[in-house]
Amino acid sequence: MENIQIIQQMYKDFGTGNVQAVMANFSDDVVWIRPGEPDIPFAGTFVGIEGLAKMFGIISKTIKIKGFHPNQILHHGDKVVVIGCDEADVIPTGKSYLSEWVYVYTIKNKKITHVQVYLDSLLLSKAFQP
Repeated sequence: MENIQIIQQMYKDFGTGNVQAVMANFSDDVVWIRPGEPDIPFAGTFVGIEGLAKMFGIISKTIKIKGFHPNQILHHGDKVVVIGCDEADVIPTGKSYLSEWVYVYTIKNKKITHVQVYLDSLLLSKAFQP
């Protein structure tokens, strides 16, 4: 149950814009994997706190999040699975998208060590195309 609380608190901190508190939940060698075509600037594999900071920086410069909704949280062993959706405006193109997603977090020693994101990357890719 503790792992679910870590993720819930992280989402709460994300919602209030407390980036420092969000980042404190990750291990120094965290790996974050988000699928996507090259035209999605924040797709790819990001490693370590520096990689996460880079990814979050890219996100803040390229999209304006209008809604972020973790709708269901499941837990098994060291894994926490979050099912949800987000809505955003793509700053460079002016297009919007509504995307359903699944995030799978691995937590060890109260820190997130791995994140695998599953989403419709074609949907996001189209929103980034002029």
